Amino acid sequence: MSDEKKAAYRRLEEAIEEACRLEGYEGVPIEWMVIAVSQRFDEDGDGITQVGTLLPDGGGQIPYHRVMGLVDFVQARMRAEAARDGD
Repeated sequence: MSDEKKAAYRRLEEAIEEACRLEGYEGVPIEWMVIAVSQRFDEDGDGITQVGTLLPDGGGQIPYHRVMGLVDFVQARMRAEAARDGD
């Protein structure tokens, strides 16, 4: 990984830690992921959507089952919140 990319991931992790602190989280974030979506248009004007994930240190050290478990857990919580909002 390039020095520039390492520095960007370090800043991202610092920003996540700061946002968590400001949101009232206690302790140190031990796992995180960012889901990013970008939109662009090709030369014909057709929209192209790209979805990706950002993981600590580029993600190479986190097993898929841990990442997928984190996503599944968040989805379950969001579905429960959406169900409560619909009442």
